[in-house]
Amino acid sequence: MQREWKAELIEAGGLLEDGAVTDYGDRRAEVLAAAHGTVWSALTHMAIVRATGPDAATFLHGQFSNDILNLGATSQLAAYCTAQGRMIALFRVVPHPDALLLLLPAALQAAVQKRLTMYILRAQVKLTVAADWALVGLSGAHAPQALAAVGLPSPTVPEAATQGDITVAAIPGHTPRYLLLGPESALRALPSRLPEVTRVGTRAWAWLDIQAGLPMIGPQTSEAFVPQMTNLDLLGGINFRKGCYPGQEIVARTHYLGRLKQRMYRASLPADTPLPPPGATLQASNLPGQPAGTVVDAQIGPDGAIDLLAVVQISSHDDGVVFWQDIPLTFRDLPYPLAASC
Repeated sequence: MQREWKAELIEAGGLLEDGAVTDYGDRRAEVLAAAHGTVWSALTHMAIVRATGPDAATFLHGQFSNDILNLGATSQLAAYCTAQGRMIALFRVVPHPDALLLLLPAALQAAVQKRLTMYILRAQVKLTVAADWALVGLSGAHAPQALAAVGLPSPTVPEAATQGDITVAAIPGHTPRYLLLGPESALRALPSRLPEVTRVGTRAWAWLDIQAGLPMIGPQTSEAFVPQMTNLDLLGGINFRKGCYPGQEIVARTHYLGRLKQRMYRASLPADTPLPPPGATLQASNLPGQPAGTVVDAQIGPDGAIDLLAVVQISSHDDGVVFWQDIPLTFRDLPYPLAASC
């Protein structure tokens, strides 16, 4: 995102945290709007990397956990792992007529892009950060009508469609949710043309991701999890029939031979509890003196309580009480079945 639009968001009351516009001064009201209305958010915490060249899909197919060669007109999650099967980053890969668009947290972009570039070798592919592009989230029951009002498509999950300069990707949510990608000049004026839509910051959007059971891997949790620990196998982020990629042996062995000991769960903590940061360690009654889990992300919900995603020992979830700073978590249902695939 270029400075001019970020300056406009700040002038409109946006509060900056680590370079992202997290909210506009009333987080509770914004989450309430996200829960019950139709909202848009400038996703200033994310980066867009463009993969171009005749070998782009083949190269990424050999690096990521998902089937990039058969992406078609769909967006998908895909993990980039170490040789030990630990996720360095989690991308959303979005097709575009001129490129494959890789979405990841801006805090990881430079290091991950540099690492990927090291393995390009003779492949005809180029990775460039789309500094003049922007990413906007749109969510709510009236989101399809809002898109139609400005002449944009409203695809269904997991489809993506491009109209003019803007690509729209449908993503999971309790109401229709979309990611809008394109040149900042095209997206900058769009929100003012969307009817009956409320502006919210990135924290409200992150709360929607938590409700959808979608993990976010940032600097604090990079290399902390095998993909299945964050339910990526249940979210369509792993293809077990494709060829080799970094960490594939570990991921496949966990799927076919091993027994997964940790899963990602949705939970809540009482209002006024300190907000646990990503990477925070959880304890459990059945594992005294041992870590029982790790927070993936946590945000304040519309009722003032803290909603979170955490990777937790399955035994602790099933047979113990899990704590953050001696405060017990209350587990909530995920929007998809948590059936064991391993």
